[in-house]
Amino acid sequence: MPASPLSSLHDIESQHLSELSISALLISPTDLITVASSPSMSTTAPTTSATSAVHPNGTPHHTADTFRPLLKALALAASVDSQSGQPNHPSGTSTITHTQLEQILQHLADPNFTSSRENHAQIGSALTCLKFCRLDIQAETFALAARIFLDCCLDVHVPPLDREAEEYDSGVEYRGTLDLVGTGGDGKDTFNVSTTAAMVAAGVKGVRVCKHGAKASSSTSGSADLLMSLGIPLLSLPASQLPDVLRKSKFSFLFAQLYHPALAPLGPIRRSLGFPTIFNVLGPLINPAKPQRCILGVHSYYLGRIFAEALRKRGTQRAWIVCGQEGLDEISPAGKTDVWELNAGEIKEFTIEPKDFGLESHPLEHVGSHSADENAAIVLKMFSTPDSSTLQHEPLDSNLALDPRDFANFAPETLVHVRSLPTIPRGVRLQAVKDYTLLQTAALLYVGSYASSLKQATDLARRSIESGAALRALETFRDESNLAIVEGEKQEQSKKENRENRKSIEETVKNQDQYSYLPEIRQEVSVGTDD
Repeated sequence: MPASPLSSLHDIESQHLSELSISALLISPTDLITVASSPSMSTTAPTTSATSAVHPNGTPHHTADTFRPLLKALALAASVDSQSGQPNHPSGTSTITHTQLEQILQHLADPNFTSSRENHAQIGSALTCLKFCRLDIQAETFALAARIFLDCCLDVHVPPLDREAEEYDSGVEYRGTLDLVGTGGDGKDTFNVSTTAAMVAAGVKGVRVCKHGAKASSSTSGSADLLMSLGIPLLSLPASQLPDVLRKSKFSFLFAQLYHPALAPLGPIRRSLGFPTIFNVLGPLINPAKPQRCILGVHSYYLGRIFAEALRKRGTQRAWIVCGQEGLDEISPAGKTDVWELNAGEIKEFTIEPKDFGLESHPLEHVGSHSADENAAIVLKMFSTPDSSTLQHEPLDSNLALDPRDFANFAPETLVHVRSLPTIPRGVRLQAVKDYTLLQTAALLYVGSYASSLKQATDLARRSIESGAALRALETFRDESNLAIVEGEKQEQSKKENRENRKSIEETVKNQDQYSYLPEIRQEVSVGTDD
């Protein structure tokens, strides 16, 4: 390594200038700054490191100046040969150290940095370089990004259930939370099965599900859209009130946009790029409740092993990563599904299909999505049918209205939502949707060790639907959320009144005469008299 940093920087620029195919995305020569070299994963290529400035309170201060050398190092890792067009560093990790990657992600997780429009060009360049380097599909990158963004999200404390002694048998192996979530992006636009299955699972004794999700971005109906159509006040439920809900409700939903403020400024940048970035698939790994057991769906086979490795690095107890062989980010109702099982630090791969659950197969077109309100009507129809085998196998020949009489044994508020929902569209195959839901639910119960086989787990899921337990899990979350919102409003009103009273007292004191607190001058009656 040359002794002079300036000389070294000149040599680097001369060597790579003809090779950088994406230099237009980055910085001009006048913007270059000199930084000290740091140890890298390769002994043949120089790298650049940056140390962020620090606020007096000890938190990092991320700026364009602290990000620029990191971006330069990333650009060099993303360079291609000018003759062959092949990457100079196929893995990308030959010139990017773990520390540099961590600092890059820390910048991307800092809303103070990402919300400044002046930094958007740098951020877009970094996301582009991560893709060129293929660092956005590395298990280490996923694990590191998940840790950093979980550190930035609103903390979720999951308290014990109020009726925990009644809920758990003595032999229950796992008492934590579960999650069932997919990456999205499979382009199949199927029914909201993971959200529906989460509620069915929560209807099983001893099962708690903290589902993480968002509104639809490319599909017809997202998980949050469905729940809002079912009367869940997601947008009004503050995170501060969630622990009160979790004490009573076994099903809960963490609306991503409320719990991950660090992701919001990245949205416009990601949309402007026009290609998927690491944030398109990061969501399943950053559930703020941090469940130790889960099922994660991925849209592409290559992501399966990567996600399993990322979960292992994070210390997850047990998980299934699933990918339907049609490119579905769920367990396929039509055929085989590839599964990567993480259990006690070991990863094994195998395939499953509906017959392993004791269920029929159904083509994907039989479980397509409709609008959020129509999907909500389908959910309520399924949850209010005491014998799910009576649901129609054939497509509906006309629109089907929900019958209020089917909800006589449920909460009155449910009946209000029943009357507000549209009819179930013509052509829907209710039995196919039910089997699709049972597939996902049974797998989640199996991963949670609530059943010893997939067929036993399927029976538990079916009983949850037919007994009404799944619908009551939904009702409990809705009702407790509404109560928490009312309580939160009362607390806010009380705080407001206290602030106004305190302000009024301060104003009164300020306006009083400075002598107003002196004793009143008066003559004692005994003065000048004899004893």
